[in-house]
Amino acid sequence: MTPKKPDAPQDLEVRLSRTRTLSGTETDAWYGPGQGDGLHYERDLGDPGQYPYTRGAYAQMYRSRMWSLRAICGYGAPEDTREALQMASSQGLKQLSVVVDPLTQQGIDPDHPAFGPEIGRDGASVPTARDADRLLEGIDLSQTDVAWHSGPIAYPLVAAVARRRGMDLRQLQGSHMPDLLHQNVAGWGERVLPVDFANRITVDSIEYVVKHSPRWALGMPQAYDLRERGLTPAGEIAVGMAIVMATLEGLSARGMGIDDVAPSLAWVSVSDIDFFEEIAKFRALRRFWARTMKERFGAQDPRSMRLRIACHTSGRSLVYKQPLNNLSRVAIQTVAALLGGVQSLDCCTFDEPIGIPTHEARELAIRTQQIVAHEVGVARTADPLGGSWYIESLTDRIEQDARQHLAKIEEIGLLRAFREGYVERMADEQNLVVERELDRGERVVIGLNRFVPEEEPAPRRFQFDMRRTHEHVQRLVDLKRTRDNTLVAEHLRRVFRAARAGENAHPAWIDALGVDATLGEIWGTLRMASGLPFDAYNTVQAPFSLD
Repeated sequence: MTPKKPDAPQDLEVRLSRTRTLSGTETDAWYGPGQGDGLHYERDLGDPGQYPYTRGAYAQMYRSRMWSLRAICGYGAPEDTREALQMASSQGLKQLSVVVDPLTQQGIDPDHPAFGPEIGRDGASVPTARDADRLLEGIDLSQTDVAWHSGPIAYPLVAAVARRRGMDLRQLQGSHMPDLLHQNVAGWGERVLPVDFANRITVDSIEYVVKHSPRWALGMPQAYDLRERGLTPAGEIAVGMAIVMATLEGLSARGMGIDDVAPSLAWVSVSDIDFFEEIAKFRALRRFWARTMKERFGAQDPRSMRLRIACHTSGRSLVYKQPLNNLSRVAIQTVAALLGGVQSLDCCTFDEPIGIPTHEARELAIRTQQIVAHEVGVARTADPLGGSWYIESLTDRIEQDARQHLAKIEEIGLLRAFREGYVERMADEQNLVVERELDRGERVVIGLNRFVPEEEPAPRRFQFDMRRTHEHVQRLVDLKRTRDNTLVAEHLRRVFRAARAGENAHPAWIDALGVDATLGEIWGTLRMASGLPFDAYNTVQAPFSLD
């Protein structure tokens, strides 16, 4: 079959390039009452702040409390990221966000011989509690909401810092993303992060935090990465709900009820470029969540049914060429997220396709939210598009599609669906559809396959002093040599024994960080207790005997 010849750019100036949503749902030329004949207001919508929370989690929405305005910071050594946080705070942010680099995420120390140039390139390198303390210097952990864009490694680090400062963990404020199952699709794979190991660590993390730090929020599931990997909005809801339900069942087996856990959870989502589809997705997600918590798990606490959503605009939607065009994309995604009723929002920077965001780009991302908050008017009323025949039709369609996807996943079994690649195939199939549509010109992305400049000047790139990163790694090497290694070994054995016995290893994990064990050593110990090699890359051996 001969590929369709792409339309000439001038053709796109006089007609639409596409009538389907980003995920492929065909839309009508217009919508009227017929599309909403089966809609029952109290059952399917409700007032904002009322079950099933389709129209918003709170009655007054942003009139009573603004969403949390955030901007992600994270690169280089801990000191680099601390300076970025201070700069973001000076630009008007009260809530801070930290992203750690992939090595820290995977529990790999920066002196690992198989790595080097990756250290601090896509987030902060934070291998020890001392490093976390450096990063958080000057921040009151009981008053400042610091969101960690990382898996379960973040909370033990912060808890160890809090103990160094003499804090009660019950006063600890912040959040992290304990969901490790999504990483099996979003980056790590079964070899690095086996599904059963991931599920166990996730359940351990949530159980410990809920019992010991009630002011700490849990970004669960981490559905942002699932969408960026390729899932549709309906797929995001289906896979995310499957992860949540499997985790809740694991916690139930440990004696924790739904109303003990669900109020601490916040869905980590994305606002992509299809404006109306994303608004409808947030509405469908809240309704799906509320009904599941009430009907399947028997929730009684309204906080369990009233889903909070932490949102980020879509990094995947941004284009390398003419990066200033990304400012328009981010602004549109920001408005969609707020019309959809999210509780927390990070805006991407226009230069993310190029590399680490520059300080100027981060400030523009902050100002985008501030302009939308105080000038545009989208925050004036709750669910301003509620009742739109088009929005309600899209909301219903996304929820129906999500239920169909979830039924198939449950038929297979969630862990098996991850282990055997079913969820990954969901993303791959959608990615293939997108690529074919881009190639045929059926999907237009400005600067990528239409209106592409032939030449443009090389973009400015963010520069940071790698000498500080090298000093950071050397500091870790020196710490491993000068600390009390007998004490470290004993604490790692406690981690090993707890995990091997099927206990929650978080108490021993936090204690080990307190005596200067590293994340790499602790993570490797947890792996060995689960019958896995100490190092997923088969390069480093356990530094101490654990038997």
